[in-house]
Amino acid sequence: MSPGNSYYGRTASEVSSEADETASGSGETLWHGAPVFDASYWHSKGGMDLVREKHREMHASVEALTILCSSGDSNWHLESLALFWPRVQIVDIEYNTREVQPDTLALQWLCAAQDCTLFPHAQLYRLTARWAGCTEVFEHPLCGAFGRDLATRLALLDRLPPLAGNQELEMRFYKYRVLFLTAVSFAMGAMAKTAAGSRAMEAYITYLFKTDIFAPTSIELTDAQPQHLQAVLAAINANTHNISYDKMRATTSTAALQSSLRHICFDMHNMASGRDRIIFCAVHFPKLESLIIRHSPDFRLLHGDTMNLGVLFSLRWPDLVELQLPFISDQYAKTLQSKCPALRFLFVLPESRYERWTAYSQSFTPDGLHGLATHWPTMQQLVVKYAFRHALSTHNIDVAPMSPSRISFGSVKRSTLSRRTSMLPISPESQLPTPTADSLPGPWPRESFSIHPKHRNLCVLRMPYLQLPFSVALAMLVDVPQLLMLEFTPLLRDPAVPLQGLASTLRRRVSISPSPQLNAPFADSNVVYQLGTAKHPLESMVLHDACTTRYITTSWIQIMNTFLQLSAVSFVATSQEDVTIGSRIKLFCSRNDAVFDVDIDDQSRAFQTRIDFTNSWGRAEGLASAR
Repeated sequence: MSPGNSYYGRTASEVSSEADETASGSGETLWHGAPVFDASYWHSKGGMDLVREKHREMHASVEALTILCSSGDSNWHLESLALFWPRVQIVDIEYNTREVQPDTLALQWLCAAQDCTLFPHAQLYRLTARWAGCTEVFEHPLCGAFGRDLATRLALLDRLPPLAGNQELEMRFYKYRVLFLTAVSFAMGAMAKTAAGSRAMEAYITYLFKTDIFAPTSIELTDAQPQHLQAVLAAINANTHNISYDKMRATTSTAALQSSLRHICFDMHNMASGRDRIIFCAVHFPKLESLIIRHSPDFRLLHGDTMNLGVLFSLRWPDLVELQLPFISDQYAKTLQSKCPALRFLFVLPESRYERWTAYSQSFTPDGLHGLATHWPTMQQLVVKYAFRHALSTHNIDVAPMSPSRISFGSVKRSTLSRRTSMLPISPESQLPTPTADSLPGPWPRESFSIHPKHRNLCVLRMPYLQLPFSVALAMLVDVPQLLMLEFTPLLRDPAVPLQGLASTLRRRVSISPSPQLNAPFADSNVVYQLGTAKHPLESMVLHDACTTRYITTSWIQIMNTFLQLSAVSFVATSQEDVTIGSRIKLFCSRNDAVFDVDIDDQSRAFQTRIDFTNSWGRAEGLASAR
């Protein structure tokens, strides 16, 4: 399940957002484990001749057919649909058009998908139409009843006030959406450029949000500013279209909006603009299960609090199962614990270059992360790709006090720092400085991180900015007996095994020669025994900054081999030196009977982009304050 795309009734197709793997350059993906045929990909490579050739090779196994086209294209897509697809279950077409009506092509595609001689096992035809700043998803069941009280909702159309001169055209627009609409995405900035566009958008959004006519399950508002949200709610409350709300909806709550909505996404350019904030809260969407907040700041308009969520969590979200936020703090962590009692999927996912952005300045420490990891017994996935805002902790959780063993990099190159620290004698009592509020946001070392009581539902735990000794990470796995994926940053020094002035050389990091210090198991033997006898189901481990650690040894391989279902250990490389060392580690593991695969995830460019962006933003702030 992909973070950000895990909603059960998601707007993105399973083909695109739930692709299990993509073979680079092959144009093939997987849909629920079965091959996908992307006709538009093959057509772009070699026209219909190549489409027919690949069809002959793959048609017997393909279960999903996807087509991407635009108005004005030739009829190659109709030719693709006219081929025989014996096992295809879903026909997924994305269409860029200037028309708001279901034009002739869309109806021709539907007729082709309904042809049992071409698609004997097809169950669903999905059309994603993009027009004038709006994206709509229509789903046509090819077997079974439509459901969703269609007769009742179609009858409501007679009560709508006319908006344009062509009543027949309006009714066609409405009826098609009553029958097939499942999700809508509005690009607020594009639609607000003209007065006519604003009026049309406000009318359509009013019907979507305040009546039972279309009953969508998913709505996204992208390219948004707080004032856009204010305008939407103001138009609904003002009822400028004179809609009889009490006759157009089943719910009696005057404050509640759409009760059919299960998923909503706000893609914000800015979180605050003057006095405007996010003005939606739980009372507006009483049945919401999935809420996604994205943040892609517009620096031309950036002002106010960059971490202001308005009244979003002023009330409890009793049914909210999935939540994605672009930032987090210790205070927000406490708020979520009281306002979202049913959470099972929690993702903190800023845009990649904003993970260490200094403008996200509210304090976030391992205490807050610990609260997120332990509060919800129903939590299944926790992903926090958000650097710690370095502020001194004012209280302790039920773990040992921190004893950081690594300083923040600052302007010193990581490889240089590694050599310096590796040559210093380290005593068990020595402690490096705790990160302070002036430090660059980044990893935070923790020498203990326990999860009590045992968490039996957590399957995915990704916390790349938390530094843990390997022994602590292993001990934590005992407390999460169903964990399938673990991501963290290992500490350079394991507190249980003090190192005595070892040079940080590649040969010694991955040396085959025995060394009591290098080959130390770095784990309680009882913990390793418990994990082995319990047959812990761990399938994947992702390690950051591990290309410079000292425990990639034969003992480490033996410990990892105790996880019988472990398929891969991924080393995240943040420099070309890391990539080189990672390749040596991969060879070392293969030569020493590792039963798991070793992957090298080269993120050197992304890492440098985050650092450069943070530094450039700091310089921009300095110039602005000097004016």
